[in-house]
Amino acid sequence: MIGSISQSVQLQINQIKNLPALPEASVKILEAINDPDIEIRKLVNVISLSPGLVARLLGLANSAFFGQIRQIDDLETAVVRVLGLQLVRSLTLGVLLNVQLDPKQCKGFDSLSFWTYSLMTAVAAQKLADRGNWQGLSAANAYTNGLLLNIGLLVMAYIFPNELDDILLNESKNFLQIETEILEGIGLTHYQMGYMLLKKWQVPEMYQTALQDFESDDVAVIKSDLYRCMHASQQICNLILYEDFDQDRISQIAEQANLTAEAVSMVFNGLLEHKENIQRLASEMRN
Repeated sequence: MIGSISQSVQLQINQIKNLPALPEASVKILEAINDPDIEIRKLVNVISLSPGLVARLLGLANSAFFGQIRQIDDLETAVVRVLGLQLVRSLTLGVLLNVQLDPKQCKGFDSLSFWTYSLMTAVAAQKLADRGNWQGLSAANAYTNGLLLNIGLLVMAYIFPNELDDILLNESKNFLQIETEILEGIGLTHYQMGYMLLKKWQVPEMYQTALQDFESDDVAVIKSDLYRCMHASQQICNLILYEDFDQDRISQIAEQANLTAEAVSMVFNGLLEHKENIQRLASEMRN
């Protein structure tokens, strides 16, 4: 593909290859959240290397999404009583990415919409994994995969702010519908950009694979549980945020995901009911 594109796009791709490195503290945090056997106290100590991350996680724990009656002022309490270990891992990864890839240079980039879209996809993936008879895909892993699915948009907002700004200015569309414009403008999809970032930062291979294979036409990939979960989650999210409800779309999503229409409807209705809470959580995630 690279050989057939223009020199200017080649230079842009070279920019992608020069993605920012993680600071030493963030590397240690990334290693900690990906250690399946880490103790909560040790995880809290490592996260505390970043005061900004601690403040963000405490803000999340006290957000309306979790409905706490009493103020949570201690990170360990937030992890044990409110967020839970798996959610802390996912949210920490999301916050690290958000901090390292500040999208503010792209004036048209709406961080609230982005994180609403990402969190909605993550929760959809988690709920689908709970209902699907899928091997090797836990609800926690599905959540993280969903959260990271569109992280390439942050990459683009950070590295190519003007190009993305032009697309957002000229195309009054949702995140799913600007894929073609991104590919034409940069020579890569935002999924490929996200994959390159996760690979550079040595994020666990499962999360790299979800992005690497997202647009695959390989039959074996398309039939994989991870592929089905990610595509179904994104379509459910899109249906809630950008489309009018259509029962036929629910049936179509269910068929593609190898789930019952009833299961997909339950996920859809649950997300719709909690849409405002997810938006409140998204407001805490953005820069």
